[in-house]
Amino acid sequence: MVGSFGIRQRPAGERHQRGELGLPKSKIGGLAVLLLLPLLVFTAPLWLTVTAALDVLTGLRRLPTVRLGLFAVVYISYGWVALFTSLYLWLAAGFGRRLNSPSSMNKHRVIQRWWGGSLLRWARRLLNVHIEFADAPDLPSGTFILASRHASMVDAILPIPLVTGRLDRFVHYILKDELRWDPAIGTFGPRLNSVFVARGRDTDGDLAGIRSLALDAQPGAAIVIYPEGTYANRANRARILASIRRKADQGEIDPMALKRAEAFEHLLPPKTLGITELQNALPDAPIVVMGHVGLEGVSELGGLRHRLPLSQPVRVQWQVFNAADVPADDHAFESWLNDTWAELDQWVDSELTGSEPPG
Repeated sequence: MVGSFGIRQRPAGERHQRGELGLPKSKIGGLAVLLLLPLLVFTAPLWLTVTAALDVLTGLRRLPTVRLGLFAVVYISYGWVALFTSLYLWLAAGFGRRLNSPSSMNKHRVIQRWWGGSLLRWARRLLNVHIEFADAPDLPSGTFILASRHASMVDAILPIPLVTGRLDRFVHYILKDELRWDPAIGTFGPRLNSVFVARGRDTDGDLAGIRSLALDAQPGAAIVIYPEGTYANRANRARILASIRRKADQGEIDPMALKRAEAFEHLLPPKTLGITELQNALPDAPIVVMGHVGLEGVSELGGLRHRLPLSQPVRVQWQVFNAADVPADDHAFESWLNDTWAELDQWVDSELTGSEPPG
């Protein structure tokens, strides 16, 4: 342990998800973005007036709803840019024939870096989202697994400036399938060898896609996974704990799993299948566990309106575990991940309360 706390050939199990109209989800999302941006711009005087009045009448004089609306316009605008840029890159790659060439992959990586960095800059201007990367250990020089806390959409962007921006290396994501609807993510994700998982609807297919991603990763890339599987907020925590209690009562899981889950104050218990598949495919790869504080409560609309603009910076910290420090046995690895996630939860609690984490 170090420190403290181009469209490719589709692998087995990777699905080309389509919407109800028979079109890929990213294309349906793209059509929606193309129509939505002009509508939002044309009706801006109306919705800006309504959201400003709503904020003032509810005592939110820093106008969080107005800020959210403006950021939504910015986000959709970058979706426009991503659509037309992806078309240009497709044409430049010989009508898609050379999308997975080194030159095309690098161009897509540059656009990914610009997209992520630009969105964070606009988040800083409109929502006061300031990112502070802690004085943490250097990231590994080779390919590594990046397991991150998941509290909002912002932490899905954080690996881009950290890895693509600072290190000028590739980032491959394991993403939930619903993000295919986003035209930027749904188009650029597959071209940058990211994989979308159905989360329970096709476990074998998901694991096959994750393993293929690991084996096809660019040299020195970060493979990003969110072991919690969804945002760690109050609603999801209550739902997941209820499910774990029901399974424990029915004898489907070890009662210790319930005890571990109930001990988390801020995080969700990690799901182990995906990251175990990565670790088995890349047994020599270090694992970087990334945590942050400052985004609590912003994954729900009610929390967003009362937290924005943020009053404190988002502080990011990570811990590097060399392959020799990580158990190779699946059962031992699951225990290690649960213990590491519990330590991360304690770190988050100490940062939020100002107390020292348990030694």
